[in-house]
Amino acid sequence: MTILDSHAHVWDPREIPHPWLDEVDVLNHPFLPQSIDTAGGRIDEWVFVETDALPSFARAEAQWVAALDWPGLRAIVAHAEFGRGDLDAQLDALEDQPLVVGVRPSLQNGPDALLASDEFARDLVRTGERGLTFDACVRWHQLDLLADAAARAPETRIVLDHLGKPPVAEGLISEAGAAWRGSIARLAAMPHVFVKCSGVPAEAGSAAAFEAAAGVFDRVALDAFGADRAMFGGDWPVSGAEGFGIPLARAVDALRAVSSPAEWARLAGDTARDFYGLVNI
Repeated sequence: MTILDSHAHVWDPREIPHPWLDEVDVLNHPFLPQSIDTAGGRIDEWVFVETDALPSFARAEAQWVAALDWPGLRAIVAHAEFGRGDLDAQLDALEDQPLVVGVRPSLQNGPDALLASDEFARDLVRTGERGLTFDACVRWHQLDLLADAAARAPETRIVLDHLGKPPVAEGLISEAGAAWRGSIARLAAMPHVFVKCSGVPAEAGSAAAFEAAAGVFDRVALDAFGADRAMFGGDWPVSGAEGFGIPLARAVDALRAVSSPAEWARLAGDTARDFYGLVNI
């Protein structure tokens, strides 16, 4: 079975400015489809997810990605800024990009007050009204704020990126781990919220820490959401060998090891196709 990777990044800092890359030397150079990790040929389709470039380059990034030589590209999750009062204008600017199926704002390093605001909730509702999905990239301590907002937008399809960035270093059996599990259960109780089994290598921070936690957090999320609302994401190159030293094949194997054959069929592509509306592609 080949895999649809629901969470892949490509970038070229010479084309689109990424200020955060200035602080990450190992990733501060072009990563293009020609060098993408396919997990030994097992991954042959991808959903591109925005890369936290300068917000003013949201449309330019979507255009640049769509123009790349990338036969396996199936969809684009573009950048959008929430809470500014101009979401419709931002989405209007993306309408001529047919591969754009959803949006993602910068949340993980932003103020918690944004997540808690009425403006954010209104933009989340509006995203669904415009027929787009919402990728939520938050850290584990922000999950309850996300849940509050998600409860106010029941018609918007939301996917939690990277398992909500769990406290891998602290471990599942810790106060932080218990808080993460509780928040995951709360989000999973909402049928319009999905989860990406992705990003654990980046949260682990090292190959050794990843091996100690491989599959543990994934299984908790799978038990909470069910495979019909869970999908594999590689998070290349950030969580890959180029970033945190974990080849995507190892991430695939770790998730496959804690899932049944029926669950794996959903994780490997069926859920992502349903969520992003790629059923007929």
